[in-house]
Amino acid sequence: MKRFLLIDDDKNEVMYVKFLFRDRYEDNFTLDHVQTLNDAQSYLSTTGVDTILLDDKLGNGLTSVDTIPLLNKKAFNVPIIVISKDITAKHLRDRMRLGLNKVIDKFDLKAQLANGVFD
Repeated sequence: MKRFLLIDDDKNEVMYVKFLFRDRYEDNFTLDHVQTLNDAQSYLSTTGVDTILLDDKLGNGLTSVDTIPLLNKKAFNVPIIVISKDITAKHLRDRMRLGLNKVIDKFDLKAQLANGVFD
């Protein structure tokens, strides 16, 4: 069973992602959710995950540029997949070029799941 942590401050997005995961994996996954970076760090201190799904913008001006290094300290070697409505943002293009994480367009998540992005 795969274990995912979704870090997203938009409750509507959380419901959408849970729906897509249930449609793809049925009951063969866990998808836990936190809204803030601090909550994510606390969660990762006590709970292991296979993959972190990270909203690029968490509010207060934080982007994945700020959050990924802090998450890596708590979840070393855990893949972090950035989910964004704007995958053309400069900071995301730079990260993709460096190969530090995968970036998925929120509007393409259903197709990515169908293609086995997390399998």
